Amino acid sequence: MARPLAGGKNSLVKEDPWPPLNLVIMGAPGCGKGTHCRAIVEKFGVVHVSVGDILRKRQHDGTDVGDQVAEYLRSGRLVPDELAIDIVKQELSSEACKTKGWLLDNFPRTADQALSMIDLRIIPHKYIHIEVPDHVLMERCLGRLIDPETGEIYHKKDNPPPDDPVIRGRLVTREDDTEEAIKRRLELFHDNMDGVVDFIEDIRHEFDGQVPREELTRDLLAYIKPDAPLYAFESERPPLTSADDVRAAFEAREGQCEDPVEPEEGDPPPPPGRRVVGCV
Repeated sequence: MARPLAGGKNSLVKEDPWPPLNLVIMGAPGCGKGTHCRAIVEKFGVVHVSVGDILRKRQHDGTDVGDQVAEYLRSGRLVPDELAIDIVKQELSSEACKTKGWLLDNFPRTADQALSMIDLRIIPHKYIHIEVPDHVLMERCLGRLIDPETGEIYHKKDNPPPDDPVIRGRLVTREDDTEEAIKRRLELFHDNMDGVVDFIEDIRHEFDGQVPREELTRDLLAYIKPDAPLYAFESERPPLTSADDVRAAFEAREGQCEDPVEPEEGDPPPPPGRRVVGCV
């Protein structure tokens, strides 16, 4: 059967329609996710779902929940898993996310959130992790400036804002971009990532966040979906990752422990569905 071609002097293979892209992008504070998220949204039209952005808006809504969120953010602590999971469920149930696809920004942050994703069958096709050393992250966060109108992110030293008094006059810093809060956020991020990686190791792809921004953006976009129609026809494409695949891979790794660590006597029982042993 002949492959259909698009017309025109630069004839290309006419691709079968792709399902909406479902993506996760992860990285510690200051790794540059915001900049790359905007590029991904512009390129692929997916809906950007940032639990952090939603929480920062809620902290000013005048409600009791908003006041509690504000306290969590000021101290650099994570909000309760239940609140983060509820936000994600609500956002991903929107018609826009169902039809356009989604880009989850820094979720899941804990092992419980990762397990909830599997239970809710919220599985990304691609999982992007941007890696940057802590000392670089600290410098980036302390020098970060944000334009609240455009969402553009600048840095006092590495990426200064334009010499425009209007733009410079409206720039703000994040309330949690203090040295104490950043240290706490980095500690929490690293402490929790091991548990998250246990669940998504098979679909995670790491990128060096210290390469030039334009180079990293190019690599991310190519990883998500190459411009060349390598899998133009649906029948030739590898199967999409499913919740069952992720859970099966996780349970298989757990079963391969050579030296399992049993819970100590007196430890509280794990919640239903949680693992009870681990590997040393």
